[in-house]
Amino acid sequence: MARLKSAAQRAPQTREQAIAVLEGYARDSAEIALIEAARAEAIAAIEAKADAELVPLVARLKDAAKQLKSWWEANFEDLTGGKRKSLELAGCTIGYRLPPPSVKFAHGKDADAVVALQGNGYGQRLVRVTYAPDKPAILRLLESAPPPPEDGAELTPEAAQILADIATLKDIGFSIAQSEQFFVDAVDPAADETKQAIAVE
Repeated sequence: MARLKSAAQRAPQTREQAIAVLEGYARDSAEIALIEAARAEAIAAIEAKADAELVPLVARLKDAAKQLKSWWEANFEDLTGGKRKSLELAGCTIGYRLPPPSVKFAHGKDADAVVALQGNGYGQRLVRVTYAPDKPAILRLLESAPPPPEDGAELTPEAAQILADIATLKDIGFSIAQSEQFFVDAVDPAADETKQAIAVE
């Protein structure tokens, strides 16, 4: 089976050719914006129509469920003989069922539960701890190198500590990753705002 060759890269050779490509980019970006706006409007209209149709149906279901709950409770023994929790009837299954079990703590929120568990010796067994590198903090530290001292001046203890911390982070493998990317932005002349931007790596 023959392999398909990818299209050869074409690049403008002159300023005029580059301008022609940029004008096409701006036109296509404007068309994309129009299509996306039309899509969003169409989706909003579909969702509004569906909501209008669903609201009364959902309300009827809730009302029917309330009615059936009272009827089921009053007739449970006769309907099931006390041998089962549910019954198939008229295209539906009606009855009782247990949802998946969950843990409930009676004296506050999760933070209070952690305190209660730790205070009673269950911290290691029943408290989950999750660790993750604080990358924004690492980046701030790596970027916080103080300027070199002027001739004859000594580093302050704080500056020396920062430099030592940065050196340690670099030794264990951390660095700042940042590289330039080529980009083309289509600009709305009226608003002077970027409407469509595609970065090329």
